[in-house]
Amino acid sequence: MSVLIKNATVLTPRGAVHGDLFTEANTIAAIGRCRERAEHVIDGTGKIAMPGLVNAHTHVAMNIFRGYGEDLPLTRWLEEKIWPIEAKQKPSDIAASARLAFCEMLRSGTTAFAEMCLFDTKGIFTAAKQAGMRGIISRCFLDFEDPGRMKQQLREIPGSLEYGDGATLRPSVAAHAPYTCSEEILIRSKELARKRPYACSEEIILKSKELAQKKGLKYQIHVSETRQEVFDVMKKRGKYPYEYLDSIGVMDKDSLFAHGGWLTKREILLGGKRGVSMAHCPVSSMKLATGGIAQITELDAAGANVCLGTDGSASNNSLDMFQTMKVAALLQKHHYWQADILPCRKVLDFATVNGAKALGFDAGALEPGKLADVVLLERGPNMHPEHDLISNIVYAAGPQNVTDVIIDGRPVMLGREILTLDEKAVMEEADRSAADILRR
Repeated sequence: MSVLIKNATVLTPRGAVHGDLFTEANTIAAIGRCRERAEHVIDGTGKIAMPGLVNAHTHVAMNIFRGYGEDLPLTRWLEEKIWPIEAKQKPSDIAASARLAFCEMLRSGTTAFAEMCLFDTKGIFTAAKQAGMRGIISRCFLDFEDPGRMKQQLREIPGSLEYGDGATLRPSVAAHAPYTCSEEILIRSKELARKRPYACSEEIILKSKELAQKKGLKYQIHVSETRQEVFDVMKKRGKYPYEYLDSIGVMDKDSLFAHGGWLTKREILLGGKRGVSMAHCPVSSMKLATGGIAQITELDAAGANVCLGTDGSASNNSLDMFQTMKVAALLQKHHYWQADILPCRKVLDFATVNGAKALGFDAGALEPGKLADVVLLERGPNMHPEHDLISNIVYAAGPQNVTDVIIDGRPVMLGREILTLDEKAVMEEADRSAADILRR
């Protein structure tokens, strides 16, 4: 498949270029004046072509819990509301929730995501494939130091790694958190991630020798989200969370740590040294009043791969990555009393190319050879005047500006119409599932 976007302002790593963008198969082939013929031609006149946004920490199975369990601190929110209602979900509810999430992502310019789910992931993979999304998806290890539960999960969870196509959708391994997982499950889950190939099913392995030879899945975990978590890990393990995870071999460039709101200076330097990816979820953290502000400018300076996420709609109420970029930038400026501490170009990189790196995809930038994940923005009233294009994207743009979305070289939304999912039916199904769960 080929796509030609004509006469757009193309945001490249070296700056904005007025011209065309041509994609062939699943990659960006050319930027500038393109004379190639394409199967799909999109008029980009007056529009901005930017890299697709990458949501580096999500819980799409929780989208049908939006607005449920409001105004509670994290521990009560989890124990009294979220975990009990999650346990009532059926696979059909999870799939319905995921489809709702993907409609919201497409409308807000998100082309890739990293998912952590406590239960069945098959429906999430199926929904993501239907929507045309790119992402990594994991079922989460969570044993609460219970040997019986650990053995059960070690039997069940490896089966979830058979889903996906190894290309746009890949399995991932996840452990919930250091305070909810035994040391053995943390170590064994990381070993599992290191050994698994990119390819999933035997059929795909047979078709793609290249995928079969690539080893090592991304590893996801919540770390240092609350002060209480840090105290609990210190009391039990005698180390701060990052130091503890490093001591058991969990921290490396293939690990994606979420939150990081309570890190010491030593942990920040350690995160940089190991090249860990750290997904900052500022809106969710503020809403749950976790207190800490992730020191992403210091993590970035230390060499860590900083990226951004929304967390789930149950804690954020939104999957809007434009909002996340703006809040992330404002928090750093406010926290450090320094207006120039985090330039808007850096924030955009966190939400695009850094996020793609965290997920393991060669995407997140508009330049030849990169995977063709492209979003077109309309210059509405909120985007005028244009003194600084990137500033407008980070601080002023929103889902209302997104008109067209291309993922892996395939148009999935054109003229604000989602092509891959029946949006009305998706919303109705999600409403039915949410109401049904409350009756169980």
